[in-house]
Amino acid sequence: MLRKIALCLALAAPFAVGCGPASRLSAPDGFAHLGGDGFDDRVGSASGVVVGTRVVPNDPKANLDFWTKAIDLRLRQRGYEPEGAPADVKNSEGLPGRSMHYVFFDGTRKNRYFLDVYATDRRILLVEAAGDANDLGANAPAIVATMRSARLGS
Repeated sequence: MLRKIALCLALAAPFAVGCGPASRLSAPDGFAHLGGDGFDDRVGSASGVVVGTRVVPNDPKANLDFWTKAIDLRLRQRGYEPEGAPADVKNSEGLPGRSMHYVFFDGTRKNRYFLDVYATDRRILLVEAAGDANDLGANAPAIVATMRSARLGS
C-alpha cells in the first residue's frame, strides 16, 4: 500500500534531475515522520495516507503557470482525473503556489491525490498527499494544513 502511494507521489516530478535544498513539513496529530524515500520530508498516518515534500531545480526555468500545466498534463496522461480547478494558495511562509486535486483508481479502490506546486526563480517546491479516498477525505483539513506548512530550507 505505502509503495503504491510512494509511486503515485513520484509521478508529479518526472522531470526532476536531482534534489535541491531540503523542505520540511509539520506533522498533524495521528501522523508520524517517515523515512525520506526520495522526499525531503514525509509524514504518514496509520491508515496509509502519506504527505511528502521535495524541492527540485526550476529547470527548465519557468513560472508557476508552466509547471502547473506540465504536471497536470502528465498526471492526466497517467489516468489521474482532476477534482475541480486548480486553486491559488500560499504556504506558511507566504510563498504563492497552486493546489490541484485528483482521483485515481489502483484497480481495487478509489484514491485521492493532492498536489501543491510553488515555483521560485531557482527551485520548485512540490508538496504531495495521497491515500484512500475515504481516509484522505476524512482527514482533508489536517492534511491541507500540513501541506501548507511546507517550507523551503536554506
